[in-house]
Amino acid sequence: MNHSVGHLEELVWVPSSDLRLAGVLHLPDKAPKPKPVLLLHGFTGNKSEAGRLYTDMARVLCSAGYAVLRFDFRCHGDSPLPFEEFRVRMAVEDAENAIQFLKTLDKVDASRFAIVGLSMGGFVATRVAAGRSDIAALVLLSTSPFAPFERRWERFQRGEYVYFGALRIRVEGLEDLVSSPELASLIKAPTLQIHAVDDEAVPLDRAKASFEALNVKKKFLEVKGGHVFNDYNVRREVEAVVLSWIREHL
Repeated sequence: MNHSVGHLEELVWVPSSDLRLAGVLHLPDKAPKPKPVLLLHGFTGNKSEAGRLYTDMARVLCSAGYAVLRFDFRCHGDSPLPFEEFRVRMAVEDAENAIQFLKTLDKVDASRFAIVGLSMGGFVATRVAAGRSDIAALVLLSTSPFAPFERRWERFQRGEYVYFGALRIRVEGLEDLVSSPELASLIKAPTLQIHAVDDEAVPLDRAKASFEALNVKKKFLEVKGGHVFNDYNVRREVEAVVLSWIREHL
């Protein structure tokens, strides 16, 4: 357990499908039974995310009095199984089990909570959030979960595998990464969506189309910095806006 400024950071193992997923639980020092925020990382990412995006965001949220759980989906980061065995439905199951893990912790009040999802993590977040009434706030970063899906991976495919740099995954592992526009009507939580105008992984127009499908209180913020907001000042803006949204609703 590490002591950071104003809070504790504890390495935890999140049970999921007979596995233990590697995670970090952030707990504010002086907030009894804080409300939790769950961070869901992107495809090929991990619980810290690119440039420590999630590490820094978790510390900002925790310093404001929230508990934060960030963890590695199976086949990612420090969690079990080789990457090429990954299926998107595994991440959905892992996220649901992470919520259950939070609800078993005596040290937090998970009767209501928030979810932040980046890229694929945003896709997963909407699948988990559909129909739930215990999610007080939803934050979608660099994602378009309700827009028509494009098979953008085909240019990286060689035979039965799709290659992403040093990693590869079987083609069928991506088949359940499909758009489900009908799920937008099942989202009940106020939703903040942040997207970079220069995002080359998920085009801005697809993110806006996804946003328009939502029928809840919502806000769309355009920034710069690419898919993972790779700019110091943009990162600080994103953290501030996410914190403000969560404060308003959780």
